[in-house]
Amino acid sequence: MAAPPQVIGPHVVLGEGERDRSFLDYLCKNRQITGLTLGCVGGNGGFGKYLDGMYASPRFGECNSILLISDNDESADDSFKEIKNQLNTIGFSSPSRPLEIAKKNGYPSVGILMLPHPAPVSDARGCLETLLIQAIASAYPQQAACVDQMSACIGIASWSKKNSQDKFKVRCLISALWADDPMYGLNFCFSPDKNLIPLDHTVFNEVALVLRHFQAWSASDTKLWAEWRKAAGV
Repeated sequence: MAAPPQVIGPHVVLGEGERDRSFLDYLCKNRQITGLTLGCVGGNGGFGKYLDGMYASPRFGECNSILLISDNDESADDSFKEIKNQLNTIGFSSPSRPLEIAKKNGYPSVGILMLPHPAPVSDARGCLETLLIQAIASAYPQQAACVDQMSACIGIASWSKKNSQDKFKVRCLISALWADDPMYGLNFCFSPDKNLIPLDHTVFNEVALVLRHFQAWSASDTKLWAEWRKAAGV
């Protein structure tokens, strides 16, 4: 998949794909979060190529900080290392862990947020859909119960990939709720006029908090989000 055209601004937030960019866009609008330039890179393996393209732009100096957002998929450690290796290859600063700011002279500060956030201690696997399921199910419990019954009947718990399980459930929920087009694309489902995904749900609070304070956190001398958050009282 080709990387989308680079976006550049003082504070850039990059997701994997268009569904992530759309989610971030509408979440920021819902929570009245401003000052971020949003983009997507075409998949977990596309961050390095995308950032390298930004570096080649004459506007690169405008960028002060970059937050990369990616899915844990089937291994949180492996997915994070994939991004870290890409950053190292192109010479960008590279955080040693998620939600840590890395800095390097001549480059923007870089942080990485992995989804789902916060990840359950018992099973960190998952993706954006892992969060979406909870929000949609809270708004449409009857349809969610039907999808759970169908999932049990099909036996998706035996599927090896949790991502596939969660994406199946979200696909089924959207199909059940959007009669005009049961195959309606997820990236179009975040708009409030569709009334499909309540972005004010508490499951998104922690992601929204990082986005809201990313500019201040990345500009500080405190590397870890947890430490900055405690010191700032947020």
